[in-house]
Amino acid sequence: MKDKISYQQLREIMRYRDKPLDCIKVERAPLIHEGFPGTFNLSFTEYHWLKEYGKYVDFDHDFVFSTIQSCIRPEDIPLIGTEKSWKYLGVFEMADMNGAVALKSKSYSDKIHKNQISDLVSFFGMCRIPPERIYPNYCAGGNVKELTNGKYNFDFQIPRDIISKEGFLSAGVPENNLISDKSRDTFLSVNLRKEEPKWGVSLVHNGWGYRNEINILMPSGKLLDTGTLERFVWKPVYEGDRIVGLEDASCDFTIGAVGLERLCMAVNELPRIQDIDCIKPIYDAMEKQTGERNYLAGESLRALHRINSDIVKFSIKNIGRHRKNRMNKMSRNIPENYDSDFLRELLQVHSEIQPWHPEIVDGIEPTIDGIERYRRAK
Repeated sequence: MKDKISYQQLREIMRYRDKPLDCIKVERAPLIHEGFPGTFNLSFTEYHWLKEYGKYVDFDHDFVFSTIQSCIRPEDIPLIGTEKSWKYLGVFEMADMNGAVALKSKSYSDKIHKNQISDLVSFFGMCRIPPERIYPNYCAGGNVKELTNGKYNFDFQIPRDIISKEGFLSAGVPENNLISDKSRDTFLSVNLRKEEPKWGVSLVHNGWGYRNEINILMPSGKLLDTGTLERFVWKPVYEGDRIVGLEDASCDFTIGAVGLERLCMAVNELPRIQDIDCIKPIYDAMEKQTGERNYLAGESLRALHRINSDIVKFSIKNIGRHRKNRMNKMSRNIPENYDSDFLRELLQVHSEIQPWHPEIVDGIEPTIDGIERYRRAK
């Protein structure tokens, strides 16, 4: 039987692994910030790009940074109550392989991207995940309308992503494992245009290019998407507010990142993500008290705990109506027979098993207060 690798061990490896010499380490983004109005931090770069550049495109200098980023995707939480719940969390962490690489000019992006692939496959091997278990997807090419399922209707032909395919083959991934895809899973098409008064800019986020999802074959025979690679290639051409085409981007961006909890699940070949060592104890405590493991309640509670902790840690004053509504939906998932004492017990366990987030101790009482306020209002 293989020795287990703890979540903390994986986290420390990612935190301290060598990065490019010009890569700087930054504190993670708060879960609530201007980069994701109305929702919570969903990704890796937006907060740090706003602080560094004040924008998302046309970078005027190079910026390479590394962190371990907390993320909440509210659309994942309802899936926790379905047959897909084996792989979804209320809150998770994402770590970069070689930094988020933003460059003011396109110079050697293909080489950087292939290095990201090589390092990711090599790292998985070090974590006892051989290339034979890795099933990456890549863009098969096609018209923009086809690849975006009609979301964008202009005529532009996207070439097949040969760079990624060659990179995976060179890294030792069997060709039969490569998944050719014609969707937004592999075609990166971000289009955000809005005024952001606090930052004093009109924000445009137009990252168009390729992405790869890195799937790991689990003992169950299911594929677990564990990592992501992204790189910019194009930027939109506008007529007014309407996109009518694409042209080569002048700046460059590439990143390789992994979901740390999913990596821990894959490394230890666990049947569900809540079985990893930094999460399981909260469900052990739940089952001891209630006789069941209510994953939807537990993940909603974990997410609320982290949100409220960040509100305290970062002195966040304006949560916003849409975020409050999302938090209320999470509170709704927690059974009313989970009284304040029981919630406090679960949140104390949650704090003890994640010592790398010492701030969450301060989020215990605000989380309980928020759930109780929701119940009284309901």
